[in-house]
Amino acid sequence: MPDVQHRRVSVVLPTYNRADFLDETLDSILSQLASPDEVIVVDDGSTDKTEAVLGKFSKYIRSVHIKNSGAPVARNVGAYLATGEWLWFCDSDDLWSSSYLARVRGLLNEHPTSQFAFGNFRLVRDGVWDIQTKFETAPQGYWGARESVKTGGWAITDPLYEKVLEFQPIFHSTLFVSRTLFDSIGGYNPRFARTGSEDLEFVLRCAANAPAAAIGDALVGIRRHAGNFSTDQLRNLLGEIEILRYARIRHNATARARTIIDDQIAKRSLQSLELAFSVGNYPLVKSLASSLKGNAIGFKPQIKNLLAAMPPAFRDPIVTLAKRHMQ
Repeated sequence: MPDVQHRRVSVVLPTYNRADFLDETLDSILSQLASPDEVIVVDDGSTDKTEAVLGKFSKYIRSVHIKNSGAPVARNVGAYLATGEWLWFCDSDDLWSSSYLARVRGLLNEHPTSQFAFGNFRLVRDGVWDIQTKFETAPQGYWGARESVKTGGWAITDPLYEKVLEFQPIFHSTLFVSRTLFDSIGGYNPRFARTGSEDLEFVLRCAANAPAAAIGDALVGIRRHAGNFSTDQLRNLLGEIEILRYARIRHNATARARTIIDDQIAKRSLQSLELAFSVGNYPLVKSLASSLKGNAIGFKPQIKNLLAAMPPAFRDPIVTLAKRHMQ
């Protein structure tokens, strides 16, 4: 098996209207101590100044422009063009420590049977990195059987599929996938190109394939700003519900996994119902309530469902009074 240190790594970076962040993001990628072998940027139909930003980096990257189709399609295009044996999927508004690629190469070199790898990260708001890392929020005992390696990470010997259903620590800008795995699972599903949390379905298919490897240090910064989709919690929750319903049928899940999926669909449906009510989307409240069975909906959501079904002339004064009481 070839030394991972000598395998080609291709960065695949889709972007859509991220001109304000793209310059710093590309600098972060191109400043890696262990340089990627190629950087492929797929401009997913941007209408801002993305083209001008990409022009500044034309000597160092390969950029292609496509009709706006959504991140899964753009990532598939980038992967198709990539020549590397490893694909590093980056988002166009994130940041990386200059040592990140070198650390991942070292990790995979120590554990060459891994087919995908990911790393810890911190959220970045207005240039300030959070103190708490993503891995620190994982449930106790989450990682299960693992083998520590000298590079400061670990090899994961058990498939993570069921665990990712309940807690998702794998963020795309940290994700490395072997070309072999990418091709074997069929790449990204364009069905979810317009869906919130669209990357979850691909991550689940990766997580079903052990072994994997993880970097424990938080060497990646995931930026949070008004423009990224992850700030729309309701949209993301609804996307996760759609993906989980799809996974239950199409992922050939075990009986245990199907039970977890059902529980997570119910949990996310309740969360979505609360958010939908708070923003006054009463048709959505009723739709979500009808999808929940029996007493799973709980007392307070039942009251909100009843209010959602009322004519506005009756409902609105009650909702206004309740909001004042809560202030």
